[in-house]
Amino acid sequence: MKISTKVECGIIAITDIAIFSEQGKTVIVTSIAERRKISEKYLEQILSSLRHFKLIKGMKGFKGGYVLSKKADKITMSDVLNALDALLLNNDIPEVDDDSSELYQTINEVLWNKIEINMKDYASSITVAMLADCYKNRLASSEPMYYI
Repeated sequence: MKISTKVECGIIAITDIAIFSEQGKTVIVTSIAERRKISEKYLEQILSSLRHFKLIKGMKGFKGGYVLSKKADKITMSDVLNALDALLLNNDIPEVDDDSSELYQTINEVLWNKIEINMKDYASSITVAMLADCYKNRLASSEPMYYI
């Protein structure tokens, strides 16, 4: 499966916003771009898609930036993937009606349909909060221990 750069950067961006917007703080594009080494212009396009699907909201003014539009544990990867690439989880498998197509129909039913269902279910089971928590745990476990 090929995942586009837009999807990958979008997952990174929304997770970054979840991590750094705790207690209602806003996250500015420049900060995300610097932390994650993503072009600001490209990031703006991605954030626009996430904002259009109401996964994040932009705050204007002196302390402007982005925050999640709902709690991180209520935003699934399915939501994010659908906002960034509507075709990723909605693969239409062509139906073949020809009598000689029994093998194709069998392959679709036994393989492709099951893979598609499992991908959708798994993407729906992972939340932005889960990604953020895993990232924080990874950072905490990679910090060196100092003994006095």
